[in-house]
Amino acid sequence: MIATGRQDARAAIVTTLLVTLAVALLPTGSYLAYLLVWLAVATVAALSGIAPAQLARRALVALPFVVAALPLLFTRSDEIIWAGELGAISLSVSGAGLRIILTTALKAWISVQVALILVKLYPIESIVGSLRALKLPDTIATSAGLTIRYLDLLRNEATRMLRARSSRSASPIGETRERAGGSIPWRARVTGNLAGALFLRAYARAARVEEAATARGARGSLSFGGLQQTDPRIVQKAALALAAFALISAAGALLPRF
Repeated sequence: MIATGRQDARAAIVTTLLVTLAVALLPTGSYLAYLLVWLAVATVAALSGIAPAQLARRALVALPFVVAALPLLFTRSDEIIWAGELGAISLSVSGAGLRIILTTALKAWISVQVALILVKLYPIESIVGSLRALKLPDTIATSAGLTIRYLDLLRNEATRMLRARSSRSASPIGETRERAGGSIPWRARVTGNLAGALFLRAYARAARVEEAATARGARGSLSFGGLQQTDPRIVQKAALALAAFALISAAGALLPRF
């Protein structure tokens, strides 16, 4: 059930943080534990009225950040599963490196789904007010609120840019079966340009928002006020969050690894 108004989201925030921490601490190669955690997350999403398939697709936004771990595939020297030469370069693919990359991707994917459930269930006012009620620094609460508020705006901006690119690169398929959009290097170059343009637009928009807020007397804090309602079962929910953390940790320690 989606909350409205400034309801108490402290238990949900604590649960999100503990589950994310437990997933991050799972050992490398604990694929059965990842599967069980994902099934639990999908079940919670379905019971909350969120389509698990849609949630899983949206969480794929975290996968590009896993690219930073790709060098481990070639730099690790243990469990070599392939070795060869590409021209003058000798390459070897490490099974341990591949396992680390897959583990990192699964951790990021599941953690983003947990965070998306929190954002879907509670409005920004509840999240910011609950972060302040947890005695976190106001800078953290304000940053989280602004990030959630402008995330949809950035996604819509990226969608418009991709639509414009598709319109400008369209070409009819004739007798030669000409491929629309150019070659793969062309697509990669255009995608890089779009990412850079999106960053510049986001930076410029942030500067305009800061100037407008300063002109209106903003003091660097979202003025949402406190919580209108407090959760009378917050202690019990926090205990359940600790139990979930313990169960995930136990699954990582007891289930076999691959």
